[in-house]
Amino acid sequence: MALPKERIISLLSNRELLWSEDFTQYRADSLDSRRWNFDIGDGSIHGLIGWGNNELEYYTDSNYSITNSLKINAKRIDGEHALSQNLHCYYGLAEWTSTRIHTSGRVGFTFGLIEISAKMPQGIGTWPALWMLGSSIHHGTLWPECGEIDILENTGANPTRVQGTIHGPNYFAENGITTIIDSPQELSADFHTYAIDWREDSIEWFFDGLSYHRADRLALQERGLGWPFNKEFFLLINLAIGGGFAGPVDPKLSIATLEVASIKHYSIDGIGSVKIY
Repeated sequence: MALPKERIISLLSNRELLWSEDFTQYRADSLDSRRWNFDIGDGSIHGLIGWGNNELEYYTDSNYSITNSLKINAKRIDGEHALSQNLHCYYGLAEWTSTRIHTSGRVGFTFGLIEISAKMPQGIGTWPALWMLGSSIHHGTLWPECGEIDILENTGANPTRVQGTIHGPNYFAENGITTIIDSPQELSADFHTYAIDWREDSIEWFFDGLSYHRADRLALQERGLGWPFNKEFFLLINLAIGGGFAGPVDPKLSIATLEVASIKHYSIDGIGSVKIY
């Protein structure tokens, strides 16, 4: 699908900044623990083998750095290193390490405009994601009933592909409500802005300020589908390797980096709130 030009994000009025993380101005070498948590391992302790997607990475709290941007680094490791660090995955000794961070229990978001400036990694087999989950997942609501909003997913096998998706009850995994467009350049060439305008009855996706996808509550309900998006969500950022979505990994790939420059959350026309725990 070609890049659309119907609606630009600058037309959204009465914008008020409620929360932000500007990594270009960060004053610390490590993430603020008042805002960010780390997921550790291969998902097995949560009953999610390979994080539910047969991914290859073992997440750690150290595969990142902050210098003018947040850099999440996925690294191929040898068996000796994996053994020395006790990095065991569902398939044996870990072949890759990476980092996955989230704001659950630290910062929660309900509605509003969320903009993320990011630069995608290079390499076939990479799977960067900027996404959100319903906070109810930590209070007994299972996925996908909790709701998932993918602000951006990309794979190294499709370096120009911009994809925004929602997952909910009876529409999840390959049946998520999604739209794919192609950028004029590879997403690893520069920073781009990935955004959603999230309202009570709709979610609209933007790439570099241009609208390319919209999901409407009424349209889903007319199809007998639920809308689990009228509640608090938290933000996740990660770089996965392999799995069903990303596909086989280039055997020559040894390192890949996802960069995030900034995250901004606004209310629009008074719609949107942030909860600091």
